Amino acid sequence: MKLPSHLAGLAPQGIFENEPIAQFEIGNMQNFIYLILDWQNREAAIVDPQKDLSEPLGALKKFGFTLTTILLTHTHFDHTAGVKPLLELYPRLAIKVGQKDLHRLSKEIQSAPGLTLLADGEPFSIGNLQFKAFHTPGHSAGAFSYFLAPGPGVNEPYLFTGDTLFIRDCGRTDLETGSNAEMFASIQIVKTLPPETVFLVGHHYAKECATTLQDELEKSPPLRCKTIKELENLP
Repeated sequence: MKLPSHLAGLAPQGIFENEPIAQFEIGNMQNFIYLILDWQNREAAIVDPQKDLSEPLGALKKFGFTLTTILLTHTHFDHTAGVKPLLELYPRLAIKVGQKDLHRLSKEIQSAPGLTLLADGEPFSIGNLQFKAFHTPGHSAGAFSYFLAPGPGVNEPYLFTGDTLFIRDCGRTDLETGSNAEMFASIQIVKTLPPETVFLVGHHYAKECATTLQDELEKSPPLRCKTIKELENLP
C-alpha cells in the first residue's frame, strides 16, 4: 500500500493543492501539526497546535481557508501551546477534547464557548469531511484519535494518532494517567480499521513522516504484541 504522494517523503511539505491533509513539523520536540482541509468550502481544522503557527496560518491565508476547529488528541503542553494564541485570533473556534484530559487546559480555555467534550465513537463533520473520534487512552487517560473517512476530496482513510501511536512504536505509558493496559486495549481498537488507513502521528521520531496500518501491522512491535505483558516488556 502506497502513501499519498504528498506524505511519502522524508520532510513535511505544507499545503498541496486539493490534498486534504497538510503536515508541518514545529518546535524542538519535533511535533507534527496537521491542517485538515475541505477544499470545496475552504474550511479547515488544525490538530494539536504548537505555539509557533506562523507557517500553517500563513498557508491557510495563502489558499483562502477559514480555520474553524481545533482537534486535540490529548493535552500535554507540547500539543496545546497554540490553543490560547489561536483563541485570541479566533475566539469562537470549536475545540474538541476528551473529558479526562480537560484538567490540563487553563480555565480560560475550558470556558471557551466552542469547547466540546468528546464521546467514544462520536461522529462529527468539518465542512464536507466526515470524522469519527475514538477514545484511545494509554499515553494519557483522555486521549482521542481522529478517523477521517474517505469521501469527496478524500481518497484514503486517515487516523490522527497523537502520541498514542508512532511509526513502529507507541507513546510512553509512564506519565501521569498513562497505562499499559489501556494502551494495549487502544491498539486493539486501531487494528480494526481498514488496513489502508494512513497513520498521521504526533512527532517526527522516525525518518518517515507517515505510515499505514498495514505497514504497522507487519513492522510495529506494539501492534504485534499479543498480551499486555508483551507490551510492558518492550524496550
